[in-house]
Amino acid sequence: MPLNDKKIISIILEQCGEIDERCKGYREEIIEVISEILEYERGHRVSATNIQKKINDKCNSAARFLIEQNKKETGTKGEAQ
Repeated sequence: MPLNDKKIISIILEQCGEIDERCKGYREEIIEVISEILEYERGHRVSATNIQKKINDKCNSAARFLIEQNKKETGTKGEAQ
């Protein structure tokens, strides 16, 4: 991995550590989403694949996780506010 990529990743991880924990597992989920998007981008550079659908799917998956976590923590059955 080029030095510039390592620096970018270290900055992203540092910034993620400062994110407010809005629900249990929030920071970890955000770090996972960002990590996977970076992997998609790396693959995209090599094979010029269309990554937009993968990114949309990952973001939607993270949104579902956060909604479910919010429901568990608030005891609600509806969607998160």
